[in-house]
Amino acid sequence: MIKLRENFVQIIFYLPLTIGLILTFDKLTFAQNYEDESKEICESNLAQEIEAIIKQPETAKATWGIVVKKINSSDNIYQLNSDKLLIPASNAKLFTTAGILLKLGADFQIKTPVYLQQKIEKEFNLIIIGKGDPSLDSNKLELLAQKLKEKGINRINQLTIIDGYLAETKINDSWEYSDIYYYYAVPVNSLILNENAVTLTLKPSQINQPVTINWDDQIASRQWIIKNYTLTGDEKTEYNIKITPIFTTSILHLTGELAISAEVDKWRLAIPQPEQYFLDSLREILNNYGIAINKTEIIADYDSDDNQLTNNLFFEFESPKLRELIKITNQESNNLFAEVLFKYLANQPLDSFTSLQEILTDLGIDKNSYQLKDGSGLSRHNLVTPSTLVELLQSISQTKYGDIFLDSLAISGKNGTLKNRFLNSIVTENLYGKTGTLSGASILSGYLKRENQTTLVFSIIVNNSTQKSSYLRNVIDKLILLIAESKSCFYQ
Repeated sequence: MIKLRENFVQIIFYLPLTIGLILTFDKLTFAQNYEDESKEICESNLAQEIEAIIKQPETAKATWGIVVKKINSSDNIYQLNSDKLLIPASNAKLFTTAGILLKLGADFQIKTPVYLQQKIEKEFNLIIIGKGDPSLDSNKLELLAQKLKEKGINRINQLTIIDGYLAETKINDSWEYSDIYYYYAVPVNSLILNENAVTLTLKPSQINQPVTINWDDQIASRQWIIKNYTLTGDEKTEYNIKITPIFTTSILHLTGELAISAEVDKWRLAIPQPEQYFLDSLREILNNYGIAINKTEIIADYDSDDNQLTNNLFFEFESPKLRELIKITNQESNNLFAEVLFKYLANQPLDSFTSLQEILTDLGIDKNSYQLKDGSGLSRHNLVTPSTLVELLQSISQTKYGDIFLDSLAISGKNGTLKNRFLNSIVTENLYGKTGTLSGASILSGYLKRENQTTLVFSIIVNNSTQKSSYLRNVIDKLILLIAESKSCFYQ
């Protein structure tokens, strides 16, 4: 019998509970038709209640996989296709974050060393070895420039950045081509800056004139060639802006119309060559501090003696602790952070790390019940059974990292990807979960506190649907509200 630790229960779910079911979801199509009949829903009747929802014409042709259990039980309260392999989307992050937490511990940090070598008087070489820290931003490069200036350095003979620590290819070959130009599928390299993304803003200009283009980072903008075929329309113009990448190039075709009265239209794009962006950004920041650079280079490895480098360590960038990195990964569903952590599981050169599969096997997860091709869930080659997701959530809760893992999940009606879901309902702040979305697929897995204080573990997966993602989320939310109302009904 799996038991939930007492402090785990108290931390998660000691929250005020709303009596009755209140549905005020402005954006939920189901909310308009749902009426609280104040009827008692027994667990024994849950199957027919759930299936009445998912067998509606709009969802009946999709593939559903559902498992609901009490956290301290191996018996299912409800299951449908519990052992069917389905695409988990961003629920793959649950495997990545659980694995890295078990492997490296909650206080692990990614450290990026900066070396300063003095060849002759007043002549220095600056060497930065990237380690894949996804939290590095321009402010941290400013800090490095300040420290160099404080040391009295005004000239760097050679600036070298080493970008080969995470040896795998920067783009996962199982990702869809249409994704890789956008912020959610950025290249994953060893020297990441500003999450390897840039914002393109479109603003209306004058009627029948192209829309105005602005970038939030001029250095990053140099990596894109824009072909602007857009027009500014009158106030009645419907929004139809499209950005089309040209295959294997850094060219974007902008088409469509933007009404003259429209608000700014923001697009978050990937930076195609992140290592060059890092180098160019650092060069500009150093120049702004009056530090001239003679030569620069980007390499994948460094041939110099390791001791020589160690003796010249000048500074280290430090990422947040792993407990914070997995919080960003799960709560915000950050794909870049997930991919970096996934690479650390498979490619840690400092030790002979075992694979994620071996880590999960030690946790009791059957290696035949899932297949992962990436760490974020962007790949449609990822497969997992609903039972395995539930088993993972149960098992990690029993480890010493249970509370930390729980804290990494989004909370319904409060934060992360669940901030605007289950507002003003019995589920508000009573669900800790991980969302997942791909076209035709929507997923929600996590922990749910019911009114009777029992904690449920669940996974709801829908694949192969023609409905919009927002519609599928609404159906899942209705199922969760139903499950939250259910009771054991021992008197039966």
